[in-house]
Amino acid sequence: MTSNVKILLFIGLAGAAVSWLVMTIPELRDRGHLWSKVRRRLIGVMGVETARTALVQADLDWLAVRWWLGVRLGLSISAGVLTFALFHLWVLAGLSILSCYYLASLALEFRRRRVQLARQRALLDAIRYGAAVMSRAGNLLQMLTALADHGPWQVRRLFRQIIDRVQASGGETTLTDAIQEVQRQFADPMIDDVALALVLHERQGSRLVPALEILASDWDQALALQREAKALRAGVEASVLILTILPFVFLVTLESLAPALLEPFRSPLGELLFGGAVAWMVIGYRVLHQMAAPPAEERVSLRLETER
Repeated sequence: MTSNVKILLFIGLAGAAVSWLVMTIPELRDRGHLWSKVRRRLIGVMGVETARTALVQADLDWLAVRWWLGVRLGLSISAGVLTFALFHLWVLAGLSILSCYYLASLALEFRRRRVQLARQRALLDAIRYGAAVMSRAGNLLQMLTALADHGPWQVRRLFRQIIDRVQASGGETTLTDAIQEVQRQFADPMIDDVALALVLHERQGSRLVPALEILASDWDQALALQREAKALRAGVEASVLILTILPFVFLVTLESLAPALLEPFRSPLGELLFGGAVAWMVIGYRVLHQMAAPPAEERVSLRLETER
């Protein structure tokens, strides 16, 4: 292993270790205002809260955020070291680190969308089933229990958590509090709407069955539009994935067949030109990523504490 590879490996491991310590050691959280600002800034840059929400929505809440980010960092650094050992190009090593980190995020995003869409479809059926239970003179707790026991299997865990939190608290946690806790955990706009209807019924005595029927109708149309939008975005998403992987395939092939063609890029001027080309490529990736990104989901906040 060359000295340059050792330097790159040391820098990468040191950065990963610092990031790990900042995010995971509780004793360091209250060591002054400056440290807190640095920690919050680093957490924001690394997308800790976004990753935590994505893991929950992808049904990977058993995986701790620090482990997920640690695996992403480790794989990215390993890819950078391997790339530098093969091509001896600092710019390409940095690009491989960014690409690997981005591809891991893309894989989680694809899983999150797939699981969230399946959950929303199941929740749509659960809304209709819950409306049928309530229309037969049932109360809210009976409806939630029926959904936890006999509802669509994709969302049984959601309603089971509500029931378990109420029963395990011994009366300290109300049904409304349990609903809001689950709503915050999943951070899903459809769950927001359902939670709002349930909380309004529990606190204000509003009619729940008509509200659930309206929700079912609205979300049925929204999911149909999401399916159409997904089909339109599929081509752009495939282009982003291909354009991320294809340059590395081309460079590996070129290094194997004609390594002398890459020699001009190993000089300082060559690396500078190569870095400029990489910068333009990254800009193109960002544009394609923005084109393929779904519209931002608007969420409903429950702010009814003042109405009690």
